[in-house]
Amino acid sequence: MWRYYNRNPRQIHEEDCVCRAISTALGLDYHVAGNLIQLAADAQGCEPLCVCCYHRLLEGVYGLEPAYCDFRETVGELAERYPERKLIIRVEGHLTCALYGVVTDIWDCSEELVDCYWVI
Repeated sequence: MWRYYNRNPRQIHEEDCVCRAISTALGLDYHVAGNLIQLAADAQGCEPLCVCCYHRLLEGVYGLEPAYCDFRETVGELAERYPERKLIIRVEGHLTCALYGVVTDIWDCSEELVDCYWVI
């Protein structure tokens, strides 16, 4: 199941999937999540959308453990498997989230294959 939700305060569609997914799943203010992602990027010396930056934030700061699917499950299948949890999910070129079994994003990515995810 998929639900349209744009956490961006200006309700525009831009390349902010990392901030949208992290702020939504962790229940953070959009701008707070953006600032945390930027701080992680500055510490790593990389771009804020770089995988190493948000990995550092999710794993180093929030203590979340990554789980790897190796592209064997879709976003929708993973969301169904965790109907009572929140997930941050990485697919090729995109970060999304699922809240209690519902993929929550600005587009339906439920058929995309998952690389890794974090259970909250």
